[in-house]
Amino acid sequence: MKIHQNLFIYLPILFFSQNSKAQNNDSIQQLNEVVIESFQRKTLQFESTTSVNQINSDLLKLNHPERLLESFNFIPGTKMEERSPGSFRLSLRGSTIRSPFGVRNVKIYFDDFLLTDATGNAYLNLIEPQFIKNIDIMKGPQGGEYGSETGGIVLLQSNQNNNIKANVGTGSFGQFNESIQVGKRLGKHGLQIGQSHYQSNGYRDQSKIKRSSLFLKDQWKYSPSNEINLMLLYTAMDYETPGGLTLEQMNNNRKQSRLSTPTLPSAKDQKTGIINKTLLAGINHILNINEHWKQFTLIQTSYTDFQNPFISNFEKRKENNIQGRSYIDYKNQINDVTLNTRIGTEIGYNSTEFQNYDNNLGEKGNPQKFDNLQTLNGSFYASQHINFTNKWFVDASLSLYTTKYNWETIFPDFEEGKRKFKNQWLPQLGINYILTPTFSVRGKIAKGISSPTTEEVRSSNQKIQNNLNAEHGWNKEIGLRKKFNQWTIELSAFNYRLKEAIVKRQDDAGNDYFINAGGTMQNGIEWSIESKKFTFNHAIFNGLNFVLNGHVYDFKYKDYQVGSTNYSNHNIPGISKFSIQSYIGFDFLNNYKFNYTNYYNSSLYLNDANTVKEKDYIIGNMLVEYNYNLNGKKLNLYLGINNLYNSKYSSGYDLNAFGNRFYNPAATINYTIGSKFIL
Repeated sequence: MKIHQNLFIYLPILFFSQNSKAQNNDSIQQLNEVVIESFQRKTLQFESTTSVNQINSDLLKLNHPERLLESFNFIPGTKMEERSPGSFRLSLRGSTIRSPFGVRNVKIYFDDFLLTDATGNAYLNLIEPQFIKNIDIMKGPQGGEYGSETGGIVLLQSNQNNNIKANVGTGSFGQFNESIQVGKRLGKHGLQIGQSHYQSNGYRDQSKIKRSSLFLKDQWKYSPSNEINLMLLYTAMDYETPGGLTLEQMNNNRKQSRLSTPTLPSAKDQKTGIINKTLLAGINHILNINEHWKQFTLIQTSYTDFQNPFISNFEKRKENNIQGRSYIDYKNQINDVTLNTRIGTEIGYNSTEFQNYDNNLGEKGNPQKFDNLQTLNGSFYASQHINFTNKWFVDASLSLYTTKYNWETIFPDFEEGKRKFKNQWLPQLGINYILTPTFSVRGKIAKGISSPTTEEVRSSNQKIQNNLNAEHGWNKEIGLRKKFNQWTIELSAFNYRLKEAIVKRQDDAGNDYFINAGGTMQNGIEWSIESKKFTFNHAIFNGLNFVLNGHVYDFKYKDYQVGSTNYSNHNIPGISKFSIQSYIGFDFLNNYKFNYTNYYNSSLYLNDANTVKEKDYIIGNMLVEYNYNLNGKKLNLYLGINNLYNSKYSSGYDLNAFGNRFYNPAATINYTIGSKFIL
């Protein structure tokens, strides 16, 4: 491990120092300004008052074909976990201890449409990575126009092409993937149509996956300044879940699925897995009234047919959502001051039917329990953006968040109830000062809130947790951005105090349930160092760029007691205190590219008691590309190798798992190979 770490940290720097000598005589490509776009508002990253990073097309190439894991994990403060192929969790400046699967306490938008449902849960695995142009990540609670969240915001932007793109690939473990995207401008309509399919047998037993997606979007500019956008996304997923292993079981056979016990059958016998069929459709209207006033309205609906054969039961869910968003925007410039005022609302309604049956070797058996839940929430906000003489940038907002749910048990006995949460005011203030054209400092304070999702109120133990409270807290942070001749550096430090933090626990059958942990103390430092793209007039080496990201965290529980056991001042499980990520990209022989990335994570705890600790690990990946251009038609051939060092690690843990079944072993060294065509 130590040898790998030294290579990981010093080798890219050595390469850079050797090649950078050529810069004085060679042209240097100027660093492009990163533009963050959120709800029709564009902001330069250098001027932003929040901690924000962008995953661009180069970082998206780092991903394994079916996921966004590698690119998310490259961003400091961002952690995506994969317990098995298709089963993803995402956290921003926090732990995934709240999410057995799916994404909670992080708000996700896709081209202004909501991927997060009305209860706060998002299925990020529905999105085909080939459909994505870039991803903007805002870390920490944002408040204001983003509504309910405590971790941050993820903004997915789809491709806007006027061509035909096709991709086909294969790889280890029986992997096959293909996608086709067609972008065409037809009069006033800008059409985007995408289709994709992915399948794999998986590294472990009981880990096969199949996913098929269809994406349609129409941008209708019915007048020079106004437009209507239509979006349709359908994804059908079917993936097996091998389940967690104990340390001894993992060391004996990393590929095996969860074994049977004297009281419970195995994952393979029960054919455990997830079948998720989701349809999302929406429409939005952008009305530019005049040069100062703009109005935006969005309405969308989604339906999810969800099946989960598990060890102890067979669950079926039907999830219906209808959501809306509307705001009016005013912008004006008075001398050297630019004002941008926005007043709006975001509302959502969810109805979910739960039906649990006996699981008879993967087949639905006798009924166990039927429940219905309805959730209604909304946020109402006002925000103000001010630009003073292009030196001071101020973002201030205030929102009111409200939510409630009703529930009823249909079987075996009728019972009903409801819960109305206390309304919460969510203020936010951020300031960024441009000291020089290459140096800015910023500060921010914001309050965030995240209510229990439907799957937390009615979790897999089939009990209604009517006393589960919303987690909420204040985040304070400072940061700086500095541009040198060859480098850009960003540094952030934050202090986050979360109350009523929601954490997952397990019963003796492996069913999840949730409790409030009292509070957390979360302190951290994050950094990003990025070089310019250097170009060289050399027959072999044509270009070079380098990125080094990382974090140092100290996350602990506060006032957290379960029964007679006090977990206060214990480390929050699932979080590495230290991580570092590096990227080095070479352009050579005019048509070739070589990308080399490393991910180091320090040790972390796997339970609240801090009695089980996982060791540190490092993952190395590489990607080689060949690009050929003929009369505007482009061909890209690629070879990717993941886990170069053949590290033995888990890419997602079952935290606080009963019976110490914490481990979900990740794949050893594996490859992908494929081609892309642009016509």
